[in-house]
Amino acid sequence: MESVLQRVAVLAKQAIPGVAESSVSVVVNDKATTAAYTGALALQLDETQYSRGYGPCLEAAVGEELREIADARTETRWPDYTRVCVEHGCLSSLAVPVPVYQTVHAALNLYAVDAHAFGSEASAVAREFASYAAAAVRNMHLYETTRERADNLEIAMRNRAVIEQAKGILMAQRRCDATEAFNILAAASQRANRKLREIAVAIVAGVTERPQ
Repeated sequence: MESVLQRVAVLAKQAIPGVAESSVSVVVNDKATTAAYTGALALQLDETQYSRGYGPCLEAAVGEELREIADARTETRWPDYTRVCVEHGCLSSLAVPVPVYQTVHAALNLYAVDAHAFGSEASAVAREFASYAAAAVRNMHLYETTRERADNLEIAMRNRAVIEQAKGILMAQRRCDATEAFNILAAASQRANRKLREIAVAIVAGVTERPQ
């Protein structure tokens, strides 16, 4: 999905007149990162905003409203940031919200060296590119979430398997039922101040590693 976002950034730079560099900012759980960028200027200005905790790309992403700087030399909303823009030779910019969902926010950022580089037509095209970026970010977040759940499920299944093995051993040794075997495991876990799985692994190892 990062390659898709990179493609969106590159095409936005090529297709929208006046764009010197572009990037895609992604904000997850209040942490902002640049997922794709076409040049050092875009990355530097993105990270300048992240370090200050404010700026047009962050407001566009989280607030889901377009933010434009027509002339950084006269812009008063973000004085510390716009001063950095002028120092880097960026006089205008356009930050377009990328509609994702819930805790994931994003913005397509366009940077220009000339003042008043973006008009209504540029904004309309940028919004269309933002919709493409939104699909990529959604898929990326869905993939990461699904993979994390799958990993957690696999760990849970492994833990359950060894616990069931330990219960079976205790049932055979103590001639008790499954509930009593589990209670024995739980009591041993509390006494030793160790995880239930660690106790189960020790019991299974004690049987499987015993010499014939």
